[in-house]
Amino acid sequence: QRQMCIRDSHSATLLNGDTFERLDRFKTRFALHGGPKYSPDGRFVFFASRDGWISKYDIYNRKTVSEVRAAINTRNIAISNDGQYLIVGNYLPNNVVILNTADLSPLKVIDAKDSNGNSSRVSAVYNAPPRHSFIVALKDVKEVWEIPYSDEGGVEVYKGWAHDYRVAVSYTHLRAHETK
Repeated sequence: QRQMCIRDSHSATLLNGDTFERLDRFKTRFALHGGPKYSPDGRFVFFASRDGWISKYDIYNRKTVSEVRAAINTRNIAISNDGQYLIVGNYLPNNVVILNTADLSPLKVIDAKDSNGNSSRVSAVYNAPPRHSFIVALKDVKEVWEIPYSDEGGVEVYKGWAHDYRVAVSYTHLRAHETK
């Protein structure tokens, strides 16, 4: 049976995706942002609130099973292909946080700074399934990052120049270039 969540005014509704019958309605954190993200097996749904709270809801048992505060101001989240990692893109502080989806424990905190040390808000994070990577879009510096994660476990973070589209085909960290 397909299921879906609809969110509104500090709550979410779990619906049967075939009949649209309401299965559950539950309280959520304030100002959910970025849309719900589902685990690959469809059992869990993750929510991010504007004020940095990440919640994990168990669809089978119909209850919130874990919450953690990853920031003061969060933009959105993305889940990895294998369902092991959740990345959180933040405005405040200027960083991304990678969480273990099993218990929402933090695995890595990565400051959003360019090679000159200029800090940036994170405007968005996405999963790139074919590449087994997260994509991070920075707002205040001209960079887009790719952070690969391994199906065997572990998230690698590459700092500095790992690719320049004018030179190489394979890349792990792409920096946007301003051309004149």
